[in-house]
Amino acid sequence: MNNDKTWIGDLLGGPLMSKESRIIAELMLTAPDENIWQHQIVSQNILQASSSNTAKRYATTIRLRLMMLDKGAWKLISEGSERERVQLLFIALMLHSPIVKDFLAETVNDLRRQFKEKLPNDSWNEFVANHIRQYPVLSRYSDSSITKMGNNLVKALAEVGYLDTPRRRNLQPLFLLPETKEVLQRLGQQDLIPILEGKR
Repeated sequence: MNNDKTWIGDLLGGPLMSKESRIIAELMLTAPDENIWQHQIVSQNILQASSSNTAKRYATTIRLRLMMLDKGAWKLISEGSERERVQLLFIALMLHSPIVKDFLAETVNDLRRQFKEKLPNDSWNEFVANHIRQYPVLSRYSDSSITKMGNNLVKALAEVGYLDTPRRRNLQPLFLLPETKEVLQRLGQQDLIPILEGKR
């Protein structure tokens, strides 16, 4: 049994948030101290959030995820193409929330091996039910939080390209860009490549 919340990470914090992550990556590349960080996030409202609390929450979530990568990846997220950005943001999400990696490997890739065309609507609830014994930490979350995690995960899968849309949920193959593979190798996370490409 594992009660460690690190398996779940901050999946509740949101899906990939590409636009906001590009802004935060750009800020992180300047190595701001805490005063400058707060000034940019709260006073300057660089994320254009509806309130200072929302801005701080988004910024914290994104920073924690981006800390799983390196400066080279931040630069690609800041200046690269949208495809490079979402692939790297999905990897950051996987590294910060390993539950995402397990769902991809055990549910999404398994469906693709069976030549299924869609991700079933109940796939997240089934995944949670199958893992709650091994990870009883899941039982500490309310039903609405579990649902929100599942919604964020499905949105993230659609943003990176595993699904056509969060509503239709048609499964699609995903091919990693060479730049993405380089980042994974640099981070010593090359074991994720076959999982991300649906080969394991």
